[in-house]
Amino acid sequence: MGSNIDKLLERDIDSINDDLPEGRVSLKELIAAESPQYTTRNGETSAFHKEEIAKLGEIVPRKFHGEIWLPIVILRRIGYGPGIHTVGGNKVELFLIQHLIVGDVDLGWDELPGWKMNDRLARPQVQVLRRKLPSTTCIGFTIAAETNRGKPE
Repeated sequence: MGSNIDKLLERDIDSINDDLPEGRVSLKELIAAESPQYTTRNGETSAFHKEEIAKLGEIVPRKFHGEIWLPIVILRRIGYGPGIHTVGGNKVELFLIQHLIVGDVDLGWDELPGWKMNDRLARPQVQVLRRKLPSTTCIGFTIAAETNRGKPE
């Protein structure tokens, strides 16, 4: 019976995630776009706020514009414990979030290569992030394969 519940849960979570992007778009492309947007998994179009794209273009050094892919996906990892999220992105995107948006890192962009990544965010950090970047971030849900102690569930 457990496997039927698991299948039902997987279907429900998959359905909840229909608003996640089918593909992401680089900041470089979005800065040049007349109508910055992306397509969701269910085929709908979702628009980015132009002001938000411009703000990111100013914050992120130009040489990294091709390495920031939007929207940045924040995953609520149910298996990691209450209120724990992870960032589904690359090192540059994680640095942007941790350094400039959440304020957990006190380094300059030139120190990015030596920075040790942290992809986990607590609920209050996600709330700050979503207030600052409402159209260039999105939240999805997943069941983590391991608990916060690193042991399989």
